[in-house]
Amino acid sequence: MFERLKSHGVNLVALGIALILIVAYLIRHDSGAISSRHWLWIFSLMMSFFAGIFNYWRQLKITEAPISTIAAAAQGYVELYGKAKTDKPLKTPYQDIPCVWYRASVYANRETQDENFDLLNIMPLEYEESRTTFTLDDGTAQCTVNPEGAEVIYFEARTWRKNDHRYVEEYLPADKLLYVIGQLDTRKDVLDEATLNRQLGEKLADWKSRQQQLLIRYDQNLNNQIDMDEWEKVRQAAIAEVKAEYAMHANLDSECGSDFTLAKPAGKQLFLISAKSPQQLRNSYKTWMLIHLGSLAVLAAFYLKLA
Repeated sequence: MFERLKSHGVNLVALGIALILIVAYLIRHDSGAISSRHWLWIFSLMMSFFAGIFNYWRQLKITEAPISTIAAAAQGYVELYGKAKTDKPLKTPYQDIPCVWYRASVYANRETQDENFDLLNIMPLEYEESRTTFTLDDGTAQCTVNPEGAEVIYFEARTWRKNDHRYVEEYLPADKLLYVIGQLDTRKDVLDEATLNRQLGEKLADWKSRQQQLLIRYDQNLNNQIDMDEWEKVRQAAIAEVKAEYAMHANLDSECGSDFTLAKPAGKQLFLISAKSPQQLRNSYKTWMLIHLGSLAVLAAFYLKLA
């Protein structure tokens, strides 16, 4: 959930604080109340400065990744732009909107007893985010995108209220162009959660059907039954075996390394999925950077008058 705050949160908080202080100065510049709180101005100056640096850094991170087609891409940190689709239909949980990724939240939406306005909880009562992989096709080739750990921005969203609750669905529509930046390689060992759970259930059912072999391998205290601690070891062993089998079959199915996977980089590099094009995204960060630098200059001028 923190990912959703990275881009918009930093920009809006910094700009909001700056505007509040400027308006406060214009309204009460003849009083001493504002000038006595220099730390507020210093904090706002720092917020505007770091917000500008934040947007400049993100613009550089996007620029440093080489633009490539999937067919011509070398393994490593790349940016791609293509149409997203899923092999199996994926829909949002509440309104069944076809998509390649979603997150859905439910918030309380009840009137307080003391006042006549709605009190919206900032923490969701329910939260769900899809982890299903999807396919990106840029016309030259296809690659699998594993969205787990990605910062997803400029998505579409729907909000509605029902039965004293506020529902929010954020999603990336299917068959739309997406810009992604992340680590590209030829491994096919990405296993989504739904497939893992299904294969894990099948594996455990098979092991349970051979009870004697299960006891021989995991009945460490020799009480002729699998205790809770022993069962957790059974489950972890089954997960490891499912992942190993999936990776082995996936690598055998790949043809000369032509099947790519894009996932979260191991380091601190950006892993970004955006419904905006690369150029639109660069322009957005550049615009926000200029706004914060302008805000910094205006705040500095007002602060010097207070000093």
